[in-house]
Amino acid sequence: MFSPPKAPKVTVYIPTHNYGKYVDKAIHSVLNQTMDDWELIVIDDGSTDNTMEILEKYQGHPKIRILSQENRGLNVTNNIALRLSNGKYIMRLDADDYLDENALSVLSNTLDAKPEVGLVYPDYYHVNEEGDVIELVRRKKIGEEDQILDLPAHGACTMFRKEILMQIGGYLEDFSGQDGYDIWLRFIQKHKPYNVNIPLFYYRQHPASLTKDQKKLLETRREIKRRFVEQRLSGITLTVLGIVPAVRRSIYYQSDPFVEIAGKPLIWYTLNELQYCKSLDRIVLSSEDDEVLNYARQFPYITPMKRPPELAKTTVKMQDLILYVLDNLKQSAGYEPDAVCTLYINTPLRRAYHIDKAIDTMAIFDVDSVISIQEELAHCYHHRRFGLEPISKAEGIKVEREAIYKENSAIYLSKVDVIRQGRLIGDKVGHITMLPEESVKINSEFDLWLAESIITKWKKK
Repeated sequence: MFSPPKAPKVTVYIPTHNYGKYVDKAIHSVLNQTMDDWELIVIDDGSTDNTMEILEKYQGHPKIRILSQENRGLNVTNNIALRLSNGKYIMRLDADDYLDENALSVLSNTLDAKPEVGLVYPDYYHVNEEGDVIELVRRKKIGEEDQILDLPAHGACTMFRKEILMQIGGYLEDFSGQDGYDIWLRFIQKHKPYNVNIPLFYYRQHPASLTKDQKKLLETRREIKRRFVEQRLSGITLTVLGIVPAVRRSIYYQSDPFVEIAGKPLIWYTLNELQYCKSLDRIVLSSEDDEVLNYARQFPYITPMKRPPELAKTTVKMQDLILYVLDNLKQSAGYEPDAVCTLYINTPLRRAYHIDKAIDTMAIFDVDSVISIQEELAHCYHHRRFGLEPISKAEGIKVEREAIYKENSAIYLSKVDVIRQGRLIGDKVGHITMLPEESVKINSEFDLWLAESIITKWKKK
């Protein structure tokens, strides 16, 4: 009696577009695995280099399927591989990366041993264009060091249970990048991720790497969050009050509301931008100064509110001012929002979509607060007994839990419950990342010059 061939335990697939220089190494890293219960699908996505010449030598291999198609993009190719796969588990390997010989064994055995887990991912090595190891990257341990789950698994070299990946709908094909982030958001709503703190793949950094384009990456992630909230969290709506505090007696005269930047007063950049914000329910400008309040009245979506003298001092805590505004609105209009977003005027390059992204982040991850940050990539130090001591002592190791983030003061978003506890920031804190050119905070003449230069010159490039 005929019996069909046994399905492999793991499907690995490699999408490749003009990566003939690297794809052979990726394929060999699968062939060299210590476990052999796998199949490999390689899809050439419209390459114009020598990729197909490299792949032809694997035609006829009993465990490898080679496909060629017109260029259709990564996420379409991901879904094609998902439909063609026969494995119980599935993992993408990018053509410019390669696996440790134990990768499939460790990851698949983890899923075998933990039936409650739907995906698993490892630590990894960064390598340069030639394949030399630059650093070891340690990911936060889920459940111990990361409970918010706002740091997604890698788009590639993450092993899924195929049935779960099918259940959540596969990959959204209208996003050209960030497939891992979209999948992650849909996955964590109902399923449990897991990670192993063992480096099991080599992640190549070179000029063509998608992740080099930080601006595109952040824009795509913002679009993914917006769509997720609109389509997947339609039953969850946050009412958010925007508060713009504007004082005339700042210790930094350069952040006076009417200091001029590129022909406009500083305050204009915040108030004008707020008209494009989709997620703020109401917007209040709070000031002790009549000139500032009168200026705000030309913006019909802004409610000017004069603060009393006791709240006009530079030593007043922001949460006390917010409580005054909240109590005033509740008494006068019966209005009580779910959250408050504080927007200082001395960060003029913040955009409405940053605010929307922060509010989406709060809804998705159910955090108490969200702040805007920049990742600090330079080496940082503490001053100790014998002078400067590096914050991270491990050379050649990038530890995710030791990453340095600095707030840029552009966005402080907190639930009202946090504010009513007398705090500006709660216990569970999410974040949005902003680019350096978006994060200028006006505290000096240099900051003024830099902001004006970005507005007049950078944006025209």
